[in-house]
Amino acid sequence: MSFLLLVFSLQGSTSEDIDYLASGLLIEILEHIGSKKLIIARISFIGFSLGALVIRAALWRPEFEAFLGNLHTFLSFGGPHMGLMCHSRNLFKTGLWLEQLFDKSVSVSQMAFTDHKDPRQTFLYKLSQKTGLEHFKNVILVSALQDHIVPYHSTRIEMCKAALKGDEIGTVYTEMLRNTLEPILNNKNCNFVRYDVSFDVPKSFNSFIGRTGHCAFVSSWQFLENFFHNAGLKYFE
Repeated sequence: MSFLLLVFSLQGSTSEDIDYLASGLLIEILEHIGSKKLIIARISFIGFSLGALVIRAALWRPEFEAFLGNLHTFLSFGGPHMGLMCHSRNLFKTGLWLEQLFDKSVSVSQMAFTDHKDPRQTFLYKLSQKTGLEHFKNVILVSALQDHIVPYHSTRIEMCKAALKGDEIGTVYTEMLRNTLEPILNNKNCNFVRYDVSFDVPKSFNSFIGRTGHCAFVSSWQFLENFFHNAGLKYFE
């Protein structure tokens, strides 16, 4: 029996359609299992940033259905699970608008809920309706206040102040939150944990725009060593 741990981050392909990236991830998983002729006892995932969404988008596909009973731990570092909706920083909103104007990134459009005029037809809303995280034994979400790229509430999959206004965006956000959280919380065998971490971020342009705080999840070996030594490893036992 084998234990499969997949650490997924994206380099050079972050502008692609999330569904397309999920398809590529699933092909890699199935080819690895098939080529090694593995009999899988547990499958765990560690996802950073957009990678966490790609993992979720792979879980509901029919090709993965046979492995849902083997899912063990899902660990998300700075994952934009609720997208970039309701971002509180005007600087980031301006940067996001400029990126969509000039870069035409599909994944950014999906995270910003601009991939469809009807918010309930957007990729992330539909993803919230799919099966996935509730099949894990452990769902661990790690967030940092110094991360100004992904909204704090999005990383933690929780309510935000902007969604309480009662407008259409707030209603859609609330529905997404319910779609994503309720199956996890209703599974008594699923251990759902949120961790807040703090980084000592030096003052720089990247720290000002929040990039340093976001990337520190994977760029700081000291953080990773401390996190897994003090908290993370027990979820993979």
